Amino acid sequence: MTPDQKQSELQRHRDIILATIDYLLAAHGGCIVFDQEDIITDYYEQQKLQIAKYYKQRRLDRLQQRLASFTKSLISSADLNYADYIKEKTGYDIDIIADLQKRVDAIIAQNEIRSKKEFYDVGTLLHFYHKTSHEPEKFDILGKLLLDYSERTTTSYSRKRRAGYSEVIRKMERDGMEEVTVRFSSDPKPKHLEEQEVISPDGKRKLRVTKWSNRKHASTKVEILFTVESGVVYSTNGIRDVKAYWKNNSSIVIETGKEFMANTQYREIRSFDDVITIEYIES
Repeated sequence: MTPDQKQSELQRHRDIILATIDYLLAAHGGCIVFDQEDIITDYYEQQKLQIAKYYKQRRLDRLQQRLASFTKSLISSADLNYADYIKEKTGYDIDIIADLQKRVDAIIAQNEIRSKKEFYDVGTLLHFYHKTSHEPEKFDILGKLLLDYSERTTTSYSRKRRAGYSEVIRKMERDGMEEVTVRFSSDPKPKHLEEQEVISPDGKRKLRVTKWSNRKHASTKVEILFTVESGVVYSTNGIRDVKAYWKNNSSIVIETGKEFMANTQYREIRSFDDVITIEYIES
C-alpha cells in the first residue's frame, strides 16, 4: 500500500467510524443513566477521542479493529439502515458482512463447523440472511452445518449440563392452569439464591432483589428492569435483610441497614425518558 493509498484508507475508516459512533449514540445514548451519569454516551465520546488519536498516529490496523468491533452488534441485529446512513453521512459505501461472508464461505468449503467461533459466525450470518431475505439458496446449507455441529457436540454439552442444575423458581395460576418457570444453568448450583420481583403499579417495569452466594462470595442487590435495559441501583456484600418496593410508578424505596456497606448506591436511574428515583430507609 502506497502512502497515498494508506492516507485514503485512514480517512475512510476515520469518517466511517465517527459516523458509526453517532449512529450508535442515537440508538443507545441515554438507554441507562445512573445519577445523571450516562456511561454509554461517555464511552462513545471517549472513543471519538481515541479514533482521532489512531488517525493521527496513522494506525490503520487499530481503526480497522475498532470498526469491526462497533459493527459487530449491527451484524448480529441484522441492521438494515446502517449502510444507508453511512452513505448519506460520509459518501462511502460499506458492507458490514463482507468479512463474515468470507469466513463462512471457508467453513462451507471445509464442509463442517470446527469451533464455537465458527458456529457463531455461521449462526450470525444465517440470522442476517433470514431477516434480510438475502442469499436464500444458502439457508439450507448453513442450517445443516449448524445442526451437524450441534449433534456432534451434544454428548459433551450433556456432560457439562449434568454438572449444573435446574430448579423451579416460580409457580402461578392463570386461566385455570398452573404456569411453572424453571431456571437451567450449566454452572454449579449456588449455595443460596433468592429472588423477589415486584412489578410497578402501571405494570411497565420491575424491581428485583437478588440474594446470592457460593462457597467464596455472597451479595445482595436491587435491580430495576425497564422495557429493554436494566441496571443495579444498590448492592452490598453478604446475604442481607434488604427490602425494596414501589412507592409509585416513578420511585422505589429500599430498606437497608446502617451497618451494611454499599458497593453500589444510586439515587436515580433513567432509561431514555423513564426516570426512577430511589429513596433509602436505614434501620
